[in-house]
Amino acid sequence: MFFFELLGNDPLAYLVAFAAAAFGLVVHNLFQAYLADRYKDGDPRRYGFLTVEPKVHLDGLGLIFLALIGFGFPRLVPWRLFGAKGAQTALMGPLGFFVAAFFYILLGRILDNLGPATSSIALGLQVAGSLMISHAAVFLFPVPPLDGARVVYAIGSPEARRFMDQLQSYGFVGFFVIFLVLNLSGILPAIRAGLSGLLNSLFAAMGL
Repeated sequence: MFFFELLGNDPLAYLVAFAAAAFGLVVHNLFQAYLADRYKDGDPRRYGFLTVEPKVHLDGLGLIFLALIGFGFPRLVPWRLFGAKGAQTALMGPLGFFVAAFFYILLGRILDNLGPATSSIALGLQVAGSLMISHAAVFLFPVPPLDGARVVYAIGSPEARRFMDQLQSYGFVGFFVIFLVLNLSGILPAIRAGLSGLLNSLFAAMGL
């Protein structure tokens, strides 16, 4: 089911999923901003990325994509870190998505057990959790402006950074082509399946 189709089938579930996924984009940024701030980079705090103010984190076009296809993107968190610190900061973004997925799915399962009165909210949260897993997988790709590319810029060789620059010069077309190749080749589904498996293992360890 395409994400937008949920609007026709269960409008409340769609609205819950959209709102939760949009907040997941904020969580992604907060995780990165927090670690950059701990590493004494003042840019995230200076530009307000340590707050939950939506207008700081959310991008209008990113929200439109999220509403239509279930995949969105936030504004880039600014930092000037390189080396291991820069790479760790970038990877905090996918971790933020994963943590959001954990709590959304957990809360969705709890509400689902309460009966029909909360079924739409439960479904919306579970859909949002699934979307967050997909976001975590995609944002790991080394394709500008995703977090994987920021890892390459932080710790990659000069040749790898130049390759990232070349990819970035193609703009959205380059991003779409790489995304399509990685998806059709099975890399994206494999990463997503691995993250979903890890999440299910955590729930199993908790007896859920």
